[in-house]
Amino acid sequence: MKVTSVETFVLKARPPEVYWGARTWSAEHGRPLVEYPPAERRRYVYSDTIDTVLVRVATADGVVGWGEAKAPVGARATAAIIDDLLAPLVVGARLDEITRTWERMYAGMRVRGHDTGFWLEALAGVDIAMWDAWARLLRQPVHALIGGRFRDRVPVYASGVPGAPAGSGADGQDGVRVEATRLRDLGFRAVKVAIGVSPADDIASVHTVRDVFGPDAVVLADAAGQYELPQAVQVGRALTEVGAGFFEMPLPPEDLAGYTRLAETLDIPLALDSLATRHRALEFLRAGALHVLQPDVCRAGGITETMRIAALADAFGAQATPHVSIGSAVHVAASVQCAAAMPNLAVLEYWIGANPLAAVAADHLEPAGSAVGVPTGPGLGITIDEDAVRRLAG
Repeated sequence: MKVTSVETFVLKARPPEVYWGARTWSAEHGRPLVEYPPAERRRYVYSDTIDTVLVRVATADGVVGWGEAKAPVGARATAAIIDDLLAPLVVGARLDEITRTWERMYAGMRVRGHDTGFWLEALAGVDIAMWDAWARLLRQPVHALIGGRFRDRVPVYASGVPGAPAGSGADGQDGVRVEATRLRDLGFRAVKVAIGVSPADDIASVHTVRDVFGPDAVVLADAAGQYELPQAVQVGRALTEVGAGFFEMPLPPEDLAGYTRLAETLDIPLALDSLATRHRALEFLRAGALHVLQPDVCRAGGITETMRIAALADAFGAQATPHVSIGSAVHVAASVQCAAAMPNLAVLEYWIGANPLAAVAADHLEPAGSAVGVPTGPGLGITIDEDAVRRLAG
C-alpha cells in the first residue's frame, strides 16, 4: 500500500462567462466608489481561464487516487511545488499513515514560511489523492474513514450573484434581480451575494436578492475583505435587518483585532474562508471573532486539515461550511465527502457557473434543488476520466 508515484496535471479551460467573483473584485472588472481602503488594497488577481492542478497518486497495489490543489492563479507554480518538493516526501509513504505523511509535508517548509498560500494548496492536492486511494483500496467512501456521515444529502447554496456595480442605480439592481431570479427558478433555496463595492449599493443588492427569494430562503453575503471596520459595521447591521445568514470576509483576513471588534458589535454571524490551518483558526476562535469557519479542502491542507478545522470549530460552538468557489469535479466531490462527516455543518458552497472542468468526471456531483447527494461508492465517489484530464492539460 505504498505510494509509487505522484503526478500533476495543470488544467486550464475558458468558461463561457466571467467568474462571478472576478466580476466584483478583480482589477479589470471591479469598480469601487469608496475612497478608503484604497483600491490598491482591494483589487485581486484573477485568471481569464478556470485553472486548477489535479494530482494523481499511484500505489504498489495498483490503486490510483485523485486530488486537487486549488490554483485559480499561478497553477504551474503549484504543480512545481508538488513535483519538486512534495512528491519526493510522499513516494514510499504508506496509505494507512496519511496523517503522518501530512505532518511530514507540512513541516517541510516550516523554516521558510509555510502555513498558507501555495504550499498548503499544493499539500492539499496530495492529501486528497491519498485519501481517495486509501478509501478505494478499502472499498469504502472517504466519509466512512473520517468519522462517518451525518447526512445522506448535503445542503448547498448557489454561489453566487454578483452585486450591482457601484453607482449603477436601478439598472444595476435590475441585473441583480435577473440573476437571482434565474437561481431561484433552478430550485435553489440558499444563495450568496458578492458585495464590497460600496455600502449603499451592496445593501441594495442584498435587499434585491431577498425580495426575489422571499423571507424563507437563506441569503448570504461575501465582501471578500473589501471593507474597513466602520463600513463593515454599517453593512453588517443592514444584513442583520434583512435576515442574512452570515457575513463572509467583511475585513481583510489578517485583521484579527478587527474581526474581534466586529463580532462584539454585530449580531449577524461572521464567516471566513481564508484560514488554511487549524492553528490560524484557533486564534480567531479564542478571540470570539468567528461563528462560521469555511475551510476550503483544496486550499486548507486537504481532507486531513479540513476535518481538524471543523472539529476545532465544533469545540468552540462554531459551525463549519466548506468553501468551494471555482475548481474541478474533484474539488466538489472532496468537499461533499467532508461536509457529510461534519456534525457542525452549516451549508456547502456550490459554484453555479458553467464549469468546463466538470468534464474530468462524467459522474460529477450536481445539486438537485438545494442539496447534493452523498456518494456511497469508494473513494471520493466519482470516476476520473484520465483521457479528459490529459486533454484539458493540453
